[in-house]
Amino acid sequence: MKSALLPVLLSATVALAGFGPAVRVDHENLPNHMCYQCAMTIGAGAPSGQPLYVVFEDDSMVGPASVRPDIMFQKSTDAGRTWLPTDLLIRRGAPRAEYPDITTDSDGNVYIVYKDVYDDTAGAGHSQVSCVFSSDGGATWSAPARVDDSMNAGIGWAQIAADSAGNLFVAWNQFPGGFSHVYSSVSTDKGATWSPRVRVDDTLTDEECYHEEVFVQPGTNHYLVAGYTYRWVGSHIRPCAYLYRSTDHGQTFQPGVQLDTFNDDAFDPHVVADRDHIICDYFGSGRNVPADTIIAEARTFYTQADTWGTPCPVTSLDSLHELYYSGTLALSGDGRVHTALMVEDTALFYYNIYYASSSDHGVTWSDIELVQEDTTGDDFYPDIVTDMAGHAYVVWQHVGIRSEIWFSTNNPAGIAEEPMQQRSIGVQPSATMIRNVLLLTEASSHKPQAASLLDISGRQVMALKPGANDVRALAPGVYFVREAQAQAEAVRKIVVTR
Repeated sequence: MKSALLPVLLSATVALAGFGPAVRVDHENLPNHMCYQCAMTIGAGAPSGQPLYVVFEDDSMVGPASVRPDIMFQKSTDAGRTWLPTDLLIRRGAPRAEYPDITTDSDGNVYIVYKDVYDDTAGAGHSQVSCVFSSDGGATWSAPARVDDSMNAGIGWAQIAADSAGNLFVAWNQFPGGFSHVYSSVSTDKGATWSPRVRVDDTLTDEECYHEEVFVQPGTNHYLVAGYTYRWVGSHIRPCAYLYRSTDHGQTFQPGVQLDTFNDDAFDPHVVADRDHIICDYFGSGRNVPADTIIAEARTFYTQADTWGTPCPVTSLDSLHELYYSGTLALSGDGRVHTALMVEDTALFYYNIYYASSSDHGVTWSDIELVQEDTTGDDFYPDIVTDMAGHAYVVWQHVGIRSEIWFSTNNPAGIAEEPMQQRSIGVQPSATMIRNVLLLTEASSHKPQAASLLDISGRQVMALKPGANDVRALAPGVYFVREAQAQAEAVRKIVVTR
């Protein structure tokens, strides 16, 4: 039933959770291309006009194998309703350009870092961290500058942040001697040159560390790195979530602070901060039998008291849902903390994107809200930013026929009933979901249209009439409106959420 509906499927309507219809960001439609590893940042400006910037990896595929990943850029100036008509190439893989990250500074400059893999004249492969910047909102870009100073060791991925003076801070993980450790470098000239690398983590040689996120604390300009490292716990080694902090602009780092109190795995920590608080999250579980449910926790450092609060749960999931990824964090001007989470539906084995927020610096969290309206596919690894007014913007990787980059927001200015990219179908919207009412438009001939509401299996669950139809009795999920017309049957997807 699902595949049969695809050729005549119109865009979904506004979900009830507060986020608008998902909009596709990338424009890569070649069958042998997949888009991954998206990251987003927001530029300076008035609350109603802050630009959004997205960077992602576009892989050229031969069968299941990637043969040339490229780095691509996108931009929106209308809160995510529309994006550039074509993806802008930042780096052509030679043979590979991978794992991009993006940030802006207070002057409006945009910076992208990525892992660059290249072959030397003898044909040997090497990897490095490269940085490019744009001073005109992404229209033109500088030549790449090398961030790391080579030590002939493989590189994982890099992330970037800017401090209040416009200095850039990049951290990456690298494998000297076969073990992964985290290193950092600083640029004081907009990414043109970079300082010698500094070791961030304090793990032993045979205990590896992988970083997830960097942030610069406003007011103090302390450089923060959230990562996970493997530590001995009793008789076994397990990953633990750690925060590393530099109070001298990246010259040295204090010993890491363990964030989690799990007795089993903890992964993927993230960090944001204001002047008085550092908020981290991570996900993991205990070692109880049966195994503990995987959850996300947050932990807050109170700068004035110089103390860490107790870990607090971010998610409260039922038996049908399990957290898979803790989600990146964002901090808005009103002091709220925002997160986007990746949650598995354990009954249908789909991964979906959810949103939660905290108004008390990460101590308590709202109920999770579904971000994307289509819950019948797989959606992975979200990134989140907020504007000055407190609206949230989420970007993620959607895997269907291809792997694509998608976006949604709870900013009313960015919510359109029919996203611009999807209006080329040529069929006018015929049904609208507003709260618990399904509105079916009248036929232009003023004759009643025969319409049915179908569930995901194609079974009719409701006969529809023109005008308002009460759907409060329906279970949350994906439904289809089928209308008998003179030329053909039109089908429209409707998503009911609570």
